[in-house]
Amino acid sequence: MQKPSAEKSTTYCHSVFSCQRRATHEVRVGEVGIGGNNPIRIQSMTISDTLDTEATVREVTALAEAGCEIVRITAPSIREAENLRAIRDALRRQGVRVPLVADIHFTPNAAMVAADIVDKVRINPGNYADKKKFEVRDYSDAEYAAELERIYERFSPLVKKCRENGVAMRIGVNHGSLSDRVMNRYGDTPEGMVESALEFIRICEDHSYRDIIVSMKSSNPQVMIQAYRLLAARMSELGMTYPFHLGVTEAGDGEDGRVKSAVGIGALLEDGIGDTIRVSLTEDAIHEIPVARALVAKYNAGMALPPVSPEPGNDAWLHHFDPFHPERRRTAHVEVPGADAGGGAPVRVALAAGSLQFRSSGLRVFSPNQDEQKPEWIFLDNQKETPEPYQALTPISPFATDQGVVHCALSAADAHPVIDRKVSSSFARAREFGAAVLCSIHDISLPDYSPQWLEDALHRVAAERAREPRVPLLMGVRMPEKCLGGLGRVRLFLLEYARHHFSAPLVLMYRVAPDYAGWQLDASATLGALMCDGFGDAVLIDGDVAPEDATRFAYTLLQATRLRISKTEFIS
Repeated sequence: MQKPSAEKSTTYCHSVFSCQRRATHEVRVGEVGIGGNNPIRIQSMTISDTLDTEATVREVTALAEAGCEIVRITAPSIREAENLRAIRDALRRQGVRVPLVADIHFTPNAAMVAADIVDKVRINPGNYADKKKFEVRDYSDAEYAAELERIYERFSPLVKKCRENGVAMRIGVNHGSLSDRVMNRYGDTPEGMVESALEFIRICEDHSYRDIIVSMKSSNPQVMIQAYRLLAARMSELGMTYPFHLGVTEAGDGEDGRVKSAVGIGALLEDGIGDTIRVSLTEDAIHEIPVARALVAKYNAGMALPPVSPEPGNDAWLHHFDPFHPERRRTAHVEVPGADAGGGAPVRVALAAGSLQFRSSGLRVFSPNQDEQKPEWIFLDNQKETPEPYQALTPISPFATDQGVVHCALSAADAHPVIDRKVSSSFARAREFGAAVLCSIHDISLPDYSPQWLEDALHRVAAERAREPRVPLLMGVRMPEKCLGGLGRVRLFLLEYARHHFSAPLVLMYRVAPDYAGWQLDASATLGALMCDGFGDAVLIDGDVAPEDATRFAYTLLQATRLRISKTEFIS
């Protein structure tokens, strides 16, 4: 099976160590600009019957009032496409000027009708000119070229009409609905998704039409992230600057749907990829808007941490990690009483006894022995004893016991004599009690955090590990919350981790800031990006969060990133 040369270009984002928007040209959709210097736009889709004009107008109006900037309406046949005119006119009479998009599948004739009415037409290359027959066959180059010529003839009339009418187009590829031709040559893969889009983009460019937005959607956030990265890399190689529309198809409802959407969309936004989004929930569309607005808020605000100096180039990262075909990172197996880590062990879920809500609600409301989704480790901070009813959990504490892990927390504000003292004393305590050591890096948003500080700190840990080879080692890092650039700073840690040849299991930590309502979306975007790239052997959510909420969220995040499946998942 052939693969395209998407990985020839490693430039899928400006920098993996800082958040900067991917350069795109502006595409106008009605009165709304997408890409260029515009903010990340919010979209949704109606669920009303398109032939029910009154219901659809009512739903579009409600979405616009909630903050939706572009609304998509399904047009599966010519009848629905023709009724878009009645819907548009009714909205305009009410003063609602939100741009409308016709969603087209299987019916090119409906697309031709819609292009005379709406502001944008969305087509799926997998079914616009092809019928799915699920045939398995080998296409010769001549046969493949003939198929492309057939598609050219079928697709060109729509391209010409959109160009003449000033109507934008979204070339929206869906994982799982690629054409038989693409499936047989590239498989149902991110590479196949990218090539499917590029085939249609080349036809558009042949007609001097560039008002195109592109999407690579999947119900699997990992596949979606890989596809967009590959597409961005290929477009960088080809000199293309088309804006991207992001979304996870049918992500679900409740916390599951919100977390899954935030993992896929947020991971890409963290790398500066994405110009418009839809949070696709299996709820009324109106519920998508506040989630989408919260998800894009920090990226539109543009308040990023300053880049670390000197900032490594992308090549340094790509020497150790493959962002286009990520795999679960292999780590050493560490024996931890009650819940070992690394190797083939499940990704562990931890609680923190120091969380703000732990003492007030945790012991009264939440018992880890009453739920299948149980925490397995507990961080004790300065407590020496594990409180009831958490005594079955593995304790992680600065104080050593023969049943737990010694925690050595290193702050970016720590001078090197402090680091030396912390590391050496932690290893000594662990050796005395036959325990493991967890060395974690904190406060990486501080100005003191630099490649040189990090290299020196990890060199000190590596040196102590060499002197105490029998002491099992785990490593950890705390993700900065509510800020752009935090993911890049964690990647800097992971780069130095790889350069020092560490194989210790990795604990990912996130602290919920007081009164931070959007923490689940922020944590899903940042931690989820790392998890989808194969990082993480344990996860800790602490801070201003109830223990039951922290535990449930951790399992939901592991489910969304497919690192630990704890419940049945349905795709509608």
